[in-house]
Amino acid sequence: MEKKKSIIEAIREYIATCPYLHDGKIGVDYLENEVAYSIEPIPVSPKDVNFIDDTGIKQFAFVLASRESYGQETIQNMLNTEFYEYFANWIEENNFNGILPDIEGIESIECLSTGYAFQTGIDTARYQIQLRITYYKEMED
Repeated sequence: MEKKKSIIEAIREYIATCPYLHDGKIGVDYLENEVAYSIEPIPVSPKDVNFIDDTGIKQFAFVLASRESYGQETIQNMLNTEFYEYFANWIEENNFNGILPDIEGIESIECLSTGYAFQTGIDTARYQIQLRITYYKEMED
């Protein structure tokens, strides 16, 4: 029997297709100390909407985080912020066109925040953007 792909695996594969990603690894729950990306689940109720017939809409929220060069150079910091603007537009366009992660019953992917510097250091910063997917699923007993 073939192993069913996990939600996080499908999201990672999907984000890897983004044309705006710099060269860098895409980790899960781990962000390197050099230019890299990480997909990290964030706590939310998994049930978004329940229907009378035991079906429902579920959600999975996560952040895409990155480690970027950072400092007094305005141009570098602006490029970091621009990446998240372009990434959010890519997500929105893909969602509108039905280009979604390979998750059974998926209905949408959306950004819940803009990209922002979450944690800054002397020469690098952690930037992140919050996202969520919603998907239809029959509820289990």
